[in-house]
Amino acid sequence: MSQVSLRYESNVADLDLVEPMWNALQEHHVRITPELDPQTPGRELADAWRMRRSKYVRWLENPETFFVIAEDESGPIGYAFVTVGPGYTSWLTGERAGVLETLSVLPNSRSGGVGAALIEAAWERLGERGIEDMAITTTKTNVDAHRFYEHHGFSQGFIIFHGKRPRP
Repeated sequence: MSQVSLRYESNVADLDLVEPMWNALQEHHVRITPELDPQTPGRELADAWRMRRSKYVRWLENPETFFVIAEDESGPIGYAFVTVGPGYTSWLTGERAGVLETLSVLPNSRSGGVGAALIEAAWERLGERGIEDMAITTTKTNVDAHRFYEHHGFSQGFIIFHGKRPRP
């Protein structure tokens, strides 16, 4: 891994720095999962970013929400976006838990430890807040992500189903 620095952010003004990395993730998702189901194709990049950025803005209203930007000499190369909410009610988690909403590293910077550094930074910030649990959602076709998260101590706990309201 070349010289990479990490910085924590919670400022809406810094969201535009992560757009290229979101776009790389969106392109990856649409490549490995062209449709969520036969009735739900992938979105265009600009539309996907508009919607994701809107979620980020809303999530950043919570003062515990943060994102971590990884940068090298060329600029931002990866980021992790983490929200904090209540822990699970059915299992002995903490009262609060983190959710890794997004982890993205630019394609030419993958497999160099940037993703691992971002996960570590997310855990560090959560730990400072007394939070010991974090959840992550990936597409079922993203087997590289599954292996990455398992390698970093995560295990599958839920299966998420998607459906469309039946049309008359």
